[in-house]
Amino acid sequence: MKLSELVQGFVEREDNALALRDAVQRHVERASRRYPDAYFELGQRTPEAVEGLADRVFVSCARVPKGRFPFLGRQPFAAYVEEDFDDQPIRYHSFYAKLSITRELLRDDYAFNLRRDPRLRWRDELHRAVGAALKETCTPTNDQPGAHRRWKPSQPGLSVARPLEEVHRRLVQAADRPIAALVPMALSLAGQPLSHSQLTNLLADALQGPAPEAGPPDTEGRTLPDILTVRRAVYAAWAELSGDEQQLIAALARGEDYDTLIARVPSFANRSAVSRAVSRCGKHFVARVAAAVGAGDATPSATPRSLMEPIIHVLLPLLPEPESLP
Repeated sequence: MKLSELVQGFVEREDNALALRDAVQRHVERASRRYPDAYFELGQRTPEAVEGLADRVFVSCARVPKGRFPFLGRQPFAAYVEEDFDDQPIRYHSFYAKLSITRELLRDDYAFNLRRDPRLRWRDELHRAVGAALKETCTPTNDQPGAHRRWKPSQPGLSVARPLEEVHRRLVQAADRPIAALVPMALSLAGQPLSHSQLTNLLADALQGPAPEAGPPDTEGRTLPDILTVRRAVYAAWAELSGDEQQLIAALARGEDYDTLIARVPSFANRSAVSRAVSRCGKHFVARVAAAVGAGDATPSATPRSLMEPIIHVLLPLLPEPESLP
C-alpha cells in the first residue's frame, strides 16, 4: 500500500496504524543512516535509539500541530490528507528535507547532547573552526555527485601521501598552532584531498580536547529500552486525558499561571480545582508508568507540580502549540 494511502486511512478512520508505523520506521532508519552517534538519544546510534526516534516522528506527525509551511497549524498527517499529497512530498516533509520532522528531532537530540557533554561541545566547536579555516586557506576539489566535498591546500606544490600514523604524530607535535595553520598543514601531510569531517577527526585525535566522561551525566543508569518503555506509557496516559486536562498539561509546560488557565478553561473554576486536576493527572501518569515497568503500586510523595515536571519533559513532542488551542 502506498504511503499516502496509509496516512489517509490513519487520519480518516485510524486504520493502518501498525503498517504506517512500520513505514515511518523504515524511512527514519534511511534518513538517519549517515548521522553520527551525537544525534541520537544518550549519544549512541543503536537500534533502540533509531526506534525511539521513529516513535517520536510518528507521534509528531500524528498528534502535534506545526506552524510552519506546509502544515500551517495542522498535524502533519492531517495536512498531507487535506492537501492531497502523494508519497513524494510526504516523504520529503516527514523524513528527508532539511526542515523535515525527522531532521528536526535529530537536531533537537544533538542540541541536548551538546548541553550535557563537554567533549561533544569541544568537537562541535572544532568542526566549526575547521570549516572556517577551510574556506580561508584551502580550495575545494571538483565535487563528485552524492559525495562529500573534499579540500586541498591553496598553495600549489608537490605532496606525498603519508601513513595516517605519521600525519597524526606530526599534528601532535604542532598542536600549539592555531587551527587556521593546522588545517592546511594536515592536508599537505595527508597528500590527498580530505573532507571537512575527515579533517575534524584527524585534528580531534591529535588535539585530544577534554577527557571523555565515564558515562552520560543525567541518565541515572537507565538504558534506552527503559526510556522507550516509560515514554510509551506516558504517551498512552496522555491519550486517556480529557481535552481540558491536556490543555492543563500544555499550560504547565509553557509556564502559565493558574489564573491564565482558569480564564481560558471554564471547567477549572478556581485555583483549588486546578491543583486537584494537576494532582489527579500526576497520579494517573505515575500509575501508567509503574504498571509498564513492573513497579507495582506507586504512591507519589512529591508536590503536584514537581511530580509533573519529568512527565512534561517526556510529553513535550506531544504538546500542542499555543495557536492550536481553543
